[in-house]
This record gives sequence, structure tokens and C-alpha cells, in this order.
Amino acid sequence: MSQAAPSAWEVAIVGAGPAGAACALALARAGVARICLVDPGPATGAAAIAVGETLPPDARLLLDRLGLGEAFLDERHEPCLGSCSAWGSATLGYNDFLLNPNGSGWHLDRARFDGFLRRRAVAAGATLFEGARLVDVAASGRGYRLGLAGGAVLDSEYVVDASGRSSAFARRVGARRTPLDRLTFVYGFFDAAGAASQSRLTLLEAVADGWWYAAGLPGQRLAVAFAGDSDRVRAGGLGQDPQWLAEALATRHLAKRLDGCRFVAGSLVPRVAASFLLDRVSGPRWLAAGDAAACFDPLAAQGLYKALADGLDGAGLIIEALGRGGDLGEDYAAAARARFEEYRVNRNYFYGLERRWPGSRFWQRRQARLELSAAA
Repeated sequence: MSQAAPSAWEVAIVGAGPAGAACALALARAGVARICLVDPGPATGAAAIAVGETLPPDARLLLDRLGLGEAFLDERHEPCLGSCSAWGSATLGYNDFLLNPNGSGWHLDRARFDGFLRRRAVAAGATLFEGARLVDVAASGRGYRLGLAGGAVLDSEYVVDASGRSSAFARRVGARRTPLDRLTFVYGFFDAAGAASQSRLTLLEAVADGWWYAAGLPGQRLAVAFAGDSDRVRAGGLGQDPQWLAEALATRHLAKRLDGCRFVAGSLVPRVAASFLLDRVSGPRWLAAGDAAACFDPLAAQGLYKALADGLDGAGLIIEALGRGGDLGEDYAAAARARFEEYRVNRNYFYGLERRWPGSRFWQRRQARLELSAAA
């Protein structure tokens, strides 16, 4: 550990994405004075590319709790009017937001959304350490001492791990992932200015060895992804433009959405999407929020909502703990386990609906991976 003089904080939040920024903003609005956000900086390479993330209508309630409802609407993200899917049947079914009391969802410009939340957190009183990467953790007094790359040292009474899938703090204090599943995604991008379909619905289409997803992006662009197993992606050459595009155009419904769109050559981006729960999502004076605590299959479309909800819930527990000067208790961990169990049941149900390809290894694997313990 560096010997640099530490700076003292009530709450240090490792990660400044939606979960971390929401937590910082909620704490600051409640009057917590010494809050810092440790931000490792913008993602680079493939991880920096927007992949068509959608915020559901119910997230409006969370934004209102953060005091951001109207300000978020002023950001004018692209509206998402619902979804359609061919899943368990060749027929396209619809789930639109027309009757949702919270209105439409949004196709996000993710970088702009994250920046919006960070700015609001800082304006409310949080201190942002930009380009700061966590490299060391040690217990210290009533909290923790955090060592950052470059030699900075922070002492904090409470820590929130909002570092995303890396779980950078939680894993340094002994938490481990309990996996459920692992998918490989290959994203491609289209110029949709000339699209025959101007649909503002997300599209999901199951195929024999995986599923396809399409969602709008700002600037009349379209993000399209194939989700499958890594061995199928490698064997099928789906990391290469010609084969990926050929298979996209061989679909029944997605191909119609692509009519009139121009594929952006060389735009393919592979990503791994693991589904897991930490064996410990909280401990003495710390908790993990968002993807740092648990990752869901993108099929669930809950990542951003979960991040905001975790940030708010975590802030509430820390505010209570600061008032009595003690630990966080077990309620947060119990709620996280219950939410993951609800997700697991729903995930199993939806993968169990698709029975058109009984010989497919992809669907056999999804329908076999039903329990955390089985995957581990």
C-alpha cells in the first residue's frame, strides 16, 4: 500500500456508472457530505461501443426518486415504444408500451446517459476522482483504506462497489462469483437512414443455435446482435462480416427490419455476457451494486433498471447505518438473493418456452443450466 496521506470520506463509491452515480446522488440529496466517486475512466476498445441499451418505462419512477425525471426527459433520448419477439413460435408477438402508465421506454445514448448521471451527482456534492483505478484494499479503523493507481489513498467508513462486472472491491475482500450461464454476443451496426421499417420496437428472434436482437441507436443507426455459445461463434465464422451478415439476412423477421439499412463494414464487436451472483453482495460496511453484485442474461433487459434500483437501495441502507454508526445488516443481501432468484425462475421459464429445435446444443444447454450450483 502506498504511504501517501489518505483522504477521509464517509462513503467511497468504486465505479461511476449508473449504479455508482445513482447511489452518490441519493446520498448527497440526503445530506451526506463526504462522498467520493472513484471513476476508472471511459471504457476503451470494444467495451466503449454502444450496443443498443434500452431503459424501460418503469425506470421513470427511479429517476423521479433521484429528482431527475424532468431533466432526463430534456436529454431527449430516442423513444422505445415496446418490443416484439419470435420466441417459441415463428409468429411475431408484441409487447408495446401504449398502455403503460409510465409511458414509453428509451433507446439510450449510453455514454451521454452515464455522463448525465455523473454530472448530477457531482453537482449535488459528490467528489469525482477521474481516471482512478482501485489497486488495493485493506481494513482500516471503522472502514476501509483504498489504494488507487498512481498512489492516492482513500479512507472511507463505507464502500459501495459499483465497478460493474469486475466487482473490483468485492472480490478483493473475498467475494466470489457463482455462475449460472455464459453467452457470447457479436454485435454489428447499420446505418438505418434508408430503412424500409421505421419501427421503434426492440426485436428478438430465436433461431436454431441462439437468438438475434435489434435495437435503435441515436443518429438513425441500428444495433444488431447474435447471442450464442462461443464454440458456435468460432465454428461458424460469426466474428467475420460475410458470415455474420449472411446469417442475419437468413432470419425471418430480423431480415425484414434490415431492409434498406446499410451494414457498416468492419463494425462487428464480440462481447461475453456472463450471468452470475456474488456469493456475498455485502459485508461489514460495504455492499455491491448493479453488475458488481449480479449480472443477468441480457434477455432479461433489466441491467440498467437494476443498477439504478441498487444505487438507491444501497444509499438508503448507508444513510441508516451512518445514523447509528454500525454495519449495514442483512436486508440488502437478502433482497439481492431474492431478486436473483426471481430472475433465475423467469430466465428458466423463457428459455424453456423454445422447443422448436430439440436437437440444438444451444437450447439444450440453456434448458439444462437451471441452478447456480449446477453451473458452478
